[in-house]
Amino acid sequence: MKKYICLLLAACLLLSLAACGGTKAEETPAPEVTAEPTAEPTAEAAEWSRSGYYTDENDCFLSITWMESAEDLTWLENPEVPGWYVGFMNGEDLMEDSYGGFLAQEGNALRGQLVSIGSTEPLTVTLSEEGEDGLALAVEGGETYHLQYLDVPEATIFVTVNTEGWGNIEYAEGNEAPEIDPEYPYQSAVINLAEPAEYTITAWPKAGNLFVKWTKNGEDFSTEPTITLLLDESADFVAVFEEDPDWQNPVMNFIGEYQSDRAHAVVECLGSDEAWITITWGGSVSEEARWDILGPLDTETLTITYSGVPKYIVTYDESGEVVSQVPEYEDGSGTVTFREDGTFVWHEDQSQTGEDMVFEWQSMPEWDMSMANPWREITEDEAAELCPETFVLPEGAENAYWNVMEEEGEAPLVEVIFELDGLTFTAREQRVSDPEADISGMWYEWTDRREDTLSGWDDLPCRVSRWLGEGEAADLCAWYDGETGVSYTLSVYGEDLDGFDILAVADAMRG
Repeated sequence: MKKYICLLLAACLLLSLAACGGTKAEETPAPEVTAEPTAEPTAEAAEWSRSGYYTDENDCFLSITWMESAEDLTWLENPEVPGWYVGFMNGEDLMEDSYGGFLAQEGNALRGQLVSIGSTEPLTVTLSEEGEDGLALAVEGGETYHLQYLDVPEATIFVTVNTEGWGNIEYAEGNEAPEIDPEYPYQSAVINLAEPAEYTITAWPKAGNLFVKWTKNGEDFSTEPTITLLLDESADFVAVFEEDPDWQNPVMNFIGEYQSDRAHAVVECLGSDEAWITITWGGSVSEEARWDILGPLDTETLTITYSGVPKYIVTYDESGEVVSQVPEYEDGSGTVTFREDGTFVWHEDQSQTGEDMVFEWQSMPEWDMSMANPWREITEDEAAELCPETFVLPEGAENAYWNVMEEEGEAPLVEVIFELDGLTFTAREQRVSDPEADISGMWYEWTDRREDTLSGWDDLPCRVSRWLGEGEAADLCAWYDGETGVSYTLSVYGEDLDGFDILAVADAMRG
C-alpha cells in the first residue's frame, strides 16, 4: 500500500513530497476515480478519454488529470493549462524517480516532456491507450511501460501519528514491528483507510531524549514504544518524548586538537550526538586543503561515517588573508574512528595515497593517557567559581552544559554549550596573558571579518568572523576585557546564518 504514495502525491499536486519535510504521506487519501476526466475537457481534447491512476507489474505508477489551473505547480515552467497533467514514477526514490508535466493532445495520444521533481533528466514521452482500460507510455530513447487502471478505494478512517518532543515514529501494516530508518526518520504520519486494518507503530527518541508514552486523542494510552492497533476508527496518536537529564554528547570525550604530520584536526561537539571535525593539511606556506566533516558518533564502534564532504583548496596572500577557496571535489566520503589511546583514524575514500591517517591528540604535560581529553564537565556554579567574570546564559537558552579545561601554568578555560532559537552555541572564556590569544577552537579560514563593539559589554571592541561553505556557515565573535584580562569567544554553526546577528546574543551574556 505504501507504494501508492508517490502516485497519489503526483496526482494531487503535492509535489513537494511529504517525506522531505519529515511527514509521511497518506496511505490511501484519494477518492475513488472513474475512467472519466475530473473536469470537462475542451473540444480539442475530446479524443482522449482516460484519467485516473495506473500501475504495472513492476510497481511503476502514473496519474492522469484534466486540470483547469496550475497555480500550485510552481516548479513547472510555463504550464500549459487547461490540459492533461501526467504524474509518473518509475522507481522508489520519491524525488529522483518522480516526474510531472502537461502533455499535448495529438490525435488519440498525449505527447510531451515530463520534468523530474528531483535532479534527474526530463523524459520525452508518448502516452497512448492500450486495450480496454490500459495505457502504454513510451519513453523516447528508452523503454515502453504497459500500465493497467488502478481502482483506489475511498478512505473513511483517518488516523494521524505525531510526536511531542525530540523523537521519531515509524509504522507498518500488520503485527510486525516496522523497520526503523535512522537516515530518513519521520516525526508524523497520516494513515487513511477504506476499511479497518491492523497496524504496528513504534516510537524512538533522538539522542539525548527518552520515550515517555503514547497518547490517543489527548489521553494516556501506552508506555510501550511499540504498539499494535486495530485501526477501525479515526484517531490521533502522539508519541511523547522528554530530554534525558543524564545525557551528554558522547563526542565530548574526544573534543580537542589533533595532529598527523602536516595535517591538523579540531574535534568539537555539534548538537546532542554529532561531531564537527575540521581537518586542514598544509601543502605550502600559501596553500592548504580543508575538509569539514559532520556526523553522528556510533557509540558502539566510536566511528563517524560521512558522505558529501567537499575538499577545498584554500590559498592565501602574503598577509595571510584568503585569496581563493576552490573545491577539488564535493562528494568526499569516509570514516573517522576514535581509539582509547587518544588517537583517531581518518579514512577518506578519495585519498590519493589510499592510506589511513592516524591523528594524535595534542596532549598536555603529565596527561593521563587513560583519559580521552582534558575537558571535564562542571556545573554553572563551579564555572562561576573558576572564572568570576563568567557568562550568563541569554534568555531562552536551553540544554546548556558547562565544561572546563585545566592546563598546568594556564588559567582555566571555561566553556558552555547551549541551544537558542534552533542553533547550538559555544561560549568560552579564559584569563590570558596575550590579548590576541585565540581560545575559540575554530580553525576556519574566515570568509569575512569585521571590527565592531559590544554595547552590552560597555562598548568593548570585538571581531566578528564568518565562514561560508556550501549550504553551511559558521560565525565567531571574539573580544577581550583589558580590565579583567579575560578573553571571550562565542561561536555558532548552522545551515543558513543569513541575517543572523551574533552580536545580539553576545551582548545578552554579560555577567
